[in-house]
Amino acid sequence: MIYFDNAATGGRKPDAVISAVTSAVKLCANPGRSGHKLSLACAAVVQNCRNALDEYFNGWGFERVIFTKNCTEALNIAINGILHEGDHAISTDCEHNSVLRPLYRLEEERGVGLDFVVADRQGRVDYGDFERLIRCNTKAIVCTHCSNLTGNVLDIAKIGEIAHRHGALLIVDASQTAGTIPIDMEKMGVDVLCFTGHKGLMGPQGT
Repeated sequence: MIYFDNAATGGRKPDAVISAVTSAVKLCANPGRSGHKLSLACAAVVQNCRNALDEYFNGWGFERVIFTKNCTEALNIAINGILHEGDHAISTDCEHNSVLRPLYRLEEERGVGLDFVVADRQGRVDYGDFERLIRCNTKAIVCTHCSNLTGNVLDIAKIGEIAHRHGALLIVDASQTAGTIPIDMEKMGVDVLCFTGHKGLMGPQGT
């Protein structure tokens, strides 16, 4: 059965996911906090997950894989950690509130410059607009990979090329595409990839 709110969260989980969650609960120890057998077993599970995610998205090394409570927290950490007073950021009007709200707050509280690429009535963007909005102090382009409202997919590789040509970072909200549409961080020029585990990756909430 397919539910119409599948963009909000994945539906029924595969047996393999249920089995993995059950195994994790049975371990029940704190990885990295102790040296006993259960703690080391938990640490190995966490490390294996980091390795798998880094390989799956062709990331920048397992040590750069960071776990948060959800994608909203991940985006907030990235946006607030990267953008400072005097910086400029570019985003789109296709974004989720988890991108828009921290950007507007930084504009108000830190004086971060902010410009938006506007989508047309079909939800399509003109990639030349990213180029036209670039300034000498543009620190990052922050954008979704796919709109959770329209389903439009942005060409992240093209946006990444524009960002890097001007010395800017590319922060991507991949909540709707991680596990559904192939993402290669190195080839696409993605510096920060934020995503949730409970949608296309079919994991539980809180990952």
